[in-house]
Amino acid sequence: MRKGFLSLLVAAFLPLTCSYAEQPVNTDMLDAQQRFLQRSVQQTPFSAVVRVHSVSSIADDKGLVWHIYRGEIITPIRGQQSGDISYAMLVEKGEEAVLPAAPVLLTLCLNESAAIPSDFYWPGTGAEFAITPELLQVAQLAGAHSDQTQKAFIMCD
Repeated sequence: MRKGFLSLLVAAFLPLTCSYAEQPVNTDMLDAQQRFLQRSVQQTPFSAVVRVHSVSSIADDKGLVWHIYRGEIITPIRGQQSGDISYAMLVEKGEEAVLPAAPVLLTLCLNESAAIPSDFYWPGTGAEFAITPELLQVAQLAGAHSDQTQKAFIMCD
């Protein structure tokens, strides 16, 4: 009798455990990435899908290097709507500049320093996202619901 009861329990709960087979393995990580992307779009003045086509480097006097990336806006999300852009990334001397092989979703801050030849700057880790339909939708919704008159951006301080 006990064996029959166990079989009944397994048969009852097996469909519940297998119903998630089509979902990504780590949905918590995906949800966290989507929340971070939403916050990044809302807390930076520029977001877009960009095809990065070149990078140059400028050393400064403190042993750091500015990588200046240049790219083309493919899908605007927030801020500048079209054309070419440039953005600067500050790295340690010796850190290699890597061009993304495919277009990426970027969240960037406005560069107001005349010493750095770029329109924007990279606010740090988490400013570049691979493009998936889910992440693109999250970014577009966040951009559509962002305050267009916003002047202060937490990720750019």
